[in-house]
Amino acid sequence: MSDQLNRLFIQYANIASSTIGHVLDTGYLPEIHAVNSVQHVVGRVRTVTLNSMNAMLLRNALLESKAGDVLVIDARKLGYRACWGEQRHRAAIYHELAAIIVLGAVTDICALRAMKVPVFAQAVSCLTTRAEGESLVDFDQDIQYFDSIISTGDLIVADADGVFILKPEVAAFYSEKFQHMELLEQQKREQFFSQHPTEQYYHSI
Repeated sequence: MSDQLNRLFIQYANIASSTIGHVLDTGYLPEIHAVNSVQHVVGRVRTVTLNSMNAMLLRNALLESKAGDVLVIDARKLGYRACWGEQRHRAAIYHELAAIIVLGAVTDICALRAMKVPVFAQAVSCLTTRAEGESLVDFDQDIQYFDSIISTGDLIVADADGVFILKPEVAAFYSEKFQHMELLEQQKREQFFSQHPTEQYYHSI
């Protein structure tokens, strides 16, 4: 992993997706939502495109990924078929991936909600992939999603509010601005609650 990406991981460690959304449109992934419990995710994108109902070769992406990677799986050609569930997610945890993003559906939702490593997807479905026919899977190919081009090596910032994919050069250009925005927001919050009790506004802190 490049030194630049490592620096970006540190710089974006405390930058919320909504902070980015105050400034940028491009890079936001519409209709992609958190499936399970999510903390803040920063990682390196690895793209996978599914072109067949047989998704067995997804295992190659898991085997070749590095700790901290985020698999972005384009499953739109499968329609309502889910390509990701409990078994594959166990493998993702074993390989220490940072998160899974599915442009499509997942299954085994009750299990996923109880498991570690964040999952983001468009939908939940009981219709799944099957080991029938040839498995056609492309790795490290650019994915066009709405007005964004997602590439292996991009930076991902994700949390319960949504997902942003940033080109490294874009992330580097805006990092100082985003850090300053986060600092101002924290200062506003601290100033407000120095004068008002938090229990009047939140169930718990």
